[in-house]
Amino acid sequence: MKKIVDLGKIEELLNSNVSAYAISKDTNLTRAVINRYRTGETKIENMTIRVALKLQEFYDKNYIKQTISYDSGEMITELKEDIASFGDFECWAWIKKIDGVKIYTNYDFKDGATQLTKDEVKTAHENGEQFEILKAKHLLELLEKQNEIF
Repeated sequence: MKKIVDLGKIEELLNSNVSAYAISKDTNLTRAVINRYRTGETKIENMTIRVALKLQEFYDKNYIKQTISYDSGEMITELKEDIASFGDFECWAWIKKIDGVKIYTNYDFKDGATQLTKDEVKTAHENGEQFEILKAKHLLELLEKQNEIF
């Protein structure tokens, strides 16, 4: 079987947040070897084919980057209606980070009378979500950009 080394995959893996320990455990390469490539002490171009194939196999098996997609259509429609009714108000924006990418998942009005409840905050944190305070029109721009990926 013909095997082709893809240096792009190997570079992406080495530049990722995947720990040297995780790579080492699966590939039987030492963490020192992995770290020498990561720091540039050893050039990737000088990597042996055996090492390259192990890293590429790890990438293919565990680290295939997928497109993150989140359909924001309904939230965009609702936010446009709220902007038409209430103007460019401040809002709480729920954010979930997936592979380092911010995904806006919800919003709520932020005014003197409306504050996030302890239960909302607790549930959000349990779901790995955070909050930002944004102007509604800015959030709309972010949601529309986010929805383009979908």
